[in-house]
Amino acid sequence: MSNSTQLSPDYVWEEENGEQILSLNGYPLVRVAPVGLGWRVETLLEVPDITPQQVAVRRAEYGRGWAHRWVLQRQRLVAVACGRPDLAPPVVHGPPRRIFAWQTPSWARAS
Repeated sequence: MSNSTQLSPDYVWEEENGEQILSLNGYPLVRVAPVGLGWRVETLLEVPDITPQQVAVRRAEYGRGWAHRWVLQRQRLVAVACGRPDLAPPVVHGPPRRIFAWQTPSWARAS
């Protein structure tokens, strides 16, 4: 499985025509392309649960960093959409939430 801060080696950066494209299993995920004096980062994966996004950055390295974080935050959805559910991180459930007396509505308290 993958570490929480690193992507699997299956995620590949490809460069063509001055653009850098992050892909997984042949599916393009994010493109970093030069625009004027800066760079534009746009998501390419079209999945119902993932909203397309575009951001502007000053340098290509910043764009690659943004793309890396974007994929990490959606790693489970991206892996399943690209046909690689084996790359999806395991679900880690936290401890049960404690409810304090002041959080219970007054109408629900026993008299």
